[in-house]
Amino acid sequence: MRRITQRAVSELDWQFADADTRYLTHSIHRYSGKFIPQIARTAIELLTSDGALILDPYCGSGTTMLEAALTGRRSIGIDLSPLAVLISRVKTTPVGYSRTSSEIQRVRERLAPVFEPQLGLWESRCSQPEGLEDTEPDFRISDPWYTKWFQAEALEQLVAIYREVVGIVDDDVRHIGLVAFSDILRKSSNAHSGYPNVMFDRNRGPVQPPWSSFIARFEEIARLVEGLPGFADSIQPIVLEGDATSLNLDAGSIDAVITHPPYIGSVPYAEYGSLSLKWLGCEPRDLDRRLTGGRRQTRDVVERFRAGFAGMLVESHRVLRKGGHLFMLVGSPTVSGKRIDLAEMSKELADAAGFGTVISAVREGMNRRANLMSQEDVLFFRKESG
Repeated sequence: MRRITQRAVSELDWQFADADTRYLTHSIHRYSGKFIPQIARTAIELLTSDGALILDPYCGSGTTMLEAALTGRRSIGIDLSPLAVLISRVKTTPVGYSRTSSEIQRVRERLAPVFEPQLGLWESRCSQPEGLEDTEPDFRISDPWYTKWFQAEALEQLVAIYREVVGIVDDDVRHIGLVAFSDILRKSSNAHSGYPNVMFDRNRGPVQPPWSSFIARFEEIARLVEGLPGFADSIQPIVLEGDATSLNLDAGSIDAVITHPPYIGSVPYAEYGSLSLKWLGCEPRDLDRRLTGGRRQTRDVVERFRAGFAGMLVESHRVLRKGGHLFMLVGSPTVSGKRIDLAEMSKELADAAGFGTVISAVREGMNRRANLMSQEDVLFFRKESG
């Protein structure tokens, strides 16, 4: 049973200022508020031994699970966002390039005659490849939401690409294709490029058609996934779409909970991912209503965050084994002009959930865009009793 001390935690350098945070598959998709992999790995190695089972109830883009697998630990990641679940599965699943390359080639053979310039002309309407000319019109071509966010030529290409990707039979390869597709949506859209949130740019000029970007990204992600070490079946991470306040896990089944909670109303996860979520069949506003700290513009956002956060801590205490630890990296954002001390809230709610000893450290100078967070807190809690 691991025991850690305040001195050991305080002596660690939690900045990782010069660390490479994009190795292996950590860079396969843009995702706001990412967990720095070196922080996740440090917590994993401090708190657990080989073969331990780790839970991240706010798994986001899957950083905790990848680091767990790389260090020989089992892991379960849970998130309400289907986009987060998709990215996490691809990020943590080794797939040989031969499996992916055959599908990339098939998509190329189907769509290159349509989208690649021939004699200096874009010939989508005069050189349909076999099988595409008889397909039924896609509703997105005339849907007001899609026609607002995507210009006509880009939307036509995106629809054709999407149809090819979702038709891939191999689940792992289809997921890689969907991540590549999702990752190029932002620059293929009418969203303003100068803001992290998705804002319509009324002055946006012509958008580069997405075909070339998609094929390049499909290739890049396929190569990154191929570079993952082969994980034993027992170590392969499990990623589930679910609610952190209602975990479908047995009591006492988890050795450590390692997570990076949401930044209350400062990082609107559903809004940032709205373009991708819509293509994945998820209504961003519906997801935002369910997320911990969602609906950031409402007056009761802090109270709702607190309730959801408390529920996660209660569930984490329930599923942890006696003596197991909960690790969190938390920032204290500014919401409606007021700084929220998330570290103090975490300690209060963790104590109410039944957690014992608190060990902490400060990570300085980590300003998060406009969220006015000059530091983050590293927090360790221990489950002292059943």
